[in-house]
Amino acid sequence: MSNTALPLLLEDRSSIDWTHARYQAEIKIQGRTAIATHRLTDAPQLEELIQAGMARWAVELHCPKTLLAQVTHSGDATVRCSWDRADVDGELFLTPGLISTAPCVLRVDGLNELWGDKPIEVPIGRWLVRGQVLRTQSLASSLLEFHPDPELQDGQMRVEPETSGGDLRFMAWVSPNYFSGVIQNNRDVQIAALIAAFGRIPLIDHDDEDGEGYAILTHIKAALEDAGVPVWGGELNAEFDPARAATAIEAFQIPTAEGD
Repeated sequence: MSNTALPLLLEDRSSIDWTHARYQAEIKIQGRTAIATHRLTDAPQLEELIQAGMARWAVELHCPKTLLAQVTHSGDATVRCSWDRADVDGELFLTPGLISTAPCVLRVDGLNELWGDKPIEVPIGRWLVRGQVLRTQSLASSLLEFHPDPELQDGQMRVEPETSGGDLRFMAWVSPNYFSGVIQNNRDVQIAALIAAFGRIPLIDHDDEDGEGYAILTHIKAALEDAGVPVWGGELNAEFDPARAATAIEAFQIPTAEGD
């Protein structure tokens, strides 16, 4: 969505288009769902467009690795958007804001005087308000990090925990010849590393000095519980299956034969 020659209200207040209007957005991630809450003040012109159905609150999703690009919009200030597990791999970027959903006219009172005194025609599909971009990662991408190991033969892998940064990550080491392909293309190898990591989790999940466990494991446990998959810890250890848990977080993608 382009914004050439149109006033734009930005969350970080870097734009001088609006003199008094303010915008804030809060985005919460719950599994594969994002809930964005928009707050707009001192912008009655924009409120009028929302009430008339000519502008709607929106969240734009963009995943560079899978080329996912989608916009979810609503007339309500709380927007809930979801995505399929297969559509997101690696980093996901979420941009909240307000977009025009019909050709409309914006009154200039409240705008910087540089915009003149005539109403501004706004075409459909333009940002009127835009928040700061939230950058997030899938749980698998947050948990795993791949590195080349020249001592490993092609087809071999080792997975080790790393906690020096204050939270838990797993270093998956593969042969240099396989390294590029694993990172860019081979999802099955990535999931194999994830299964290996999940197999180590029950052995290293413990409280830190402040009495709080690793944050990423809290998120993973919540995701597994939401999916009805047994988690590790206590009496549940006997039911915990690393393969089941790992593929509940990141499922295998089995191609369908043509005609099936």
